[in-house]
Amino acid sequence: MELEEMQTLWADLSQKIEKQDKIQKELLMEITKQKFKKKLDGIRLPEMIGSVVCYIYAMYLLSKFPELDLWYNQVFAMITILILTLLPLASLSALKGMRNVKIEEDAPAQMLEKFAKSKIRFLNVQRYGMIFGGLILVTILPPISEIQGNTDLISKPLFWAIYLPAGVLSMFFFSKWALGKYKKVIASSEQLLSEL
Repeated sequence: MELEEMQTLWADLSQKIEKQDKIQKELLMEITKQKFKKKLDGIRLPEMIGSVVCYIYAMYLLSKFPELDLWYNQVFAMITILILTLLPLASLSALKGMRNVKIEEDAPAQMLEKFAKSKIRFLNVQRYGMIFGGLILVTILPPISEIQGNTDLISKPLFWAIYLPAGVLSMFFFSKWALGKYKKVIASSEQLLSEL
């Protein structure tokens, strides 16, 4: 075998290896992209269900708004409707920011930086959601009781001294538990990205 033939064979072999490496990298990127999206779907589904529930309650309060005679119940209803519409928008927007990280287009450092920023934004929205959830629990009760014609319950001191604090506390612990689950999913998604 002559030197030229060996060089040609070597060049062909090098091209085939480079082509296989490129195909393997593309395949790895696609698999990582699918795993990444699937992990974040563990957050997206509960957030979408929660958003639908929030919008249903907001539409219910909006449809019953003319039935509210007391001015403070109207104010409470408007605050509740505002929170029930804006909070899901903020949450889904922040989640979309995490999901829109371009795995195949961005450099790994840039990709991790974008993900970290959107992760912080999402977690902040969730923390504010915990606060506003407690506020909704307080602001939704008087208008709902007026709509249902049952103002006896909220006029009792026992309700405000025991039931309402127990409800806020329960909501706090549930929100803390859900936030912990979200943090685990986000951490595993970030680990998946950092392995690239």
